[in-house]
Amino acid sequence: MAAIAFASAAHAQVIYDDKLLTGLPGPEALYDPDQGEPQALLPEPREVLFPGLGLPAEAQRLAFRERLYDQYGLTYAFSYQQLNQYATQTLPGVRQNWALGGWAAPSVTWTPIDRGGDYQGSLVLRGAWRGPIGDNPWPAPFGPANLGSAWSAYEFTSWNDHFEIEDLFWEQRIGPTFSFRIGNQGPQATINTFRFKDARTSFTASPLAFSETIPYPAFGAGLSFRWRPIQGNGLFMNGVLNDMNGNPSQGSLNWSHLQIGQLFGGIEVGKQWRRADGEYDQLALDVFHAGTRSIFSPNTTPNKAGGGFKILGEKQWGRIVGFAAYTHNTAQGGGISTTFSGNTSVAGVALLRPFGIVGEAAAAGMWTLPFKNILPGSGQRAQYGMETYWNIAVTPNSTITPGIQLIFNPSFNPTVNFIAVPDVKFRVSI
Repeated sequence: MAAIAFASAAHAQVIYDDKLLTGLPGPEALYDPDQGEPQALLPEPREVLFPGLGLPAEAQRLAFRERLYDQYGLTYAFSYQQLNQYATQTLPGVRQNWALGGWAAPSVTWTPIDRGGDYQGSLVLRGAWRGPIGDNPWPAPFGPANLGSAWSAYEFTSWNDHFEIEDLFWEQRIGPTFSFRIGNQGPQATINTFRFKDARTSFTASPLAFSETIPYPAFGAGLSFRWRPIQGNGLFMNGVLNDMNGNPSQGSLNWSHLQIGQLFGGIEVGKQWRRADGEYDQLALDVFHAGTRSIFSPNTTPNKAGGGFKILGEKQWGRIVGFAAYTHNTAQGGGISTTFSGNTSVAGVALLRPFGIVGEAAAAGMWTLPFKNILPGSGQRAQYGMETYWNIAVTPNSTITPGIQLIFNPSFNPTVNFIAVPDVKFRVSI
């Protein structure tokens, strides 16, 4: 199957049609050239709710993919995901308590050099339309702007209703343990390795999914690498250097604001303890620094250079995974202008494959302390909360994820002490 041929190594193991698939995405799906598409949604047929409702002509499609890859080194993918949120309370005077965001993402990967070998070279092109549905707010600013929350759902952002190129980079392997990328890319795919951070199907709240306390820039010019110093040992090092001024909402592949002094740099060092059944534990440390951004005015939006670190631990016991993380940061604003907090902690637990269905049910607590007066006159009110969700494989090509956030003491809404934000996401991928 072509989906297996081009997936990166050391991923989770799944049985499909009585065959062991070792190429399915595990904790690093977002770094894969196809970001887990289409190979992310090939569960064993008995482990989805409706195995008979898959896309038609499955055998023909798989044969076409295999032929396309074998003859030309091409793969393709397309997905659509949508997030629908409701809030029980808003800021004074704000009437809109619904947020609906759509995200359509096609991608193509071409591998003309040493396909499947130690020196494989690939060109990755990925575009996206991200934006609000109807006249509702989109989820990215919904939390701070509508609810007064210090966190939101930043992956469901808006490119001003335009289709933009997010990724256009060359990925080159140099031996079996090292690879690098150069071109337009997003740093969040390289560092901050966490198995439940995929906002398309997992956590929605930004402390868990996007981790906005790390002052990421948006997609833009960058360099990144991944290195496994000792093959099979589980040690890993990931690094990224990206333009702080990337902004797809102002146009694709816009490198005109690239400046040496306005860069985001991050290094991640960690270890994964993997077992033969695909289970693993993980410990990782991220260290990062972000510069200022010339595309934003410090008089109208936070824009202060700084750095920090994040430490993450995960432990798996069979189908149960526990995790905890702490992030400290001094950069204000960040590349997407939403880094409002200097300290964030999260801790939670997940149950894999509830009732034998592919996916997981997870719950986590969150705490964040914003910078004092990061929004003029807002003070420094610590915010607490929790999120729980259940990612359910409905068909071999679709998932649905209901969930809810409970927010206590929203940092920028002192008139309210509690907000409930139920949500539902769905995703379809080919």
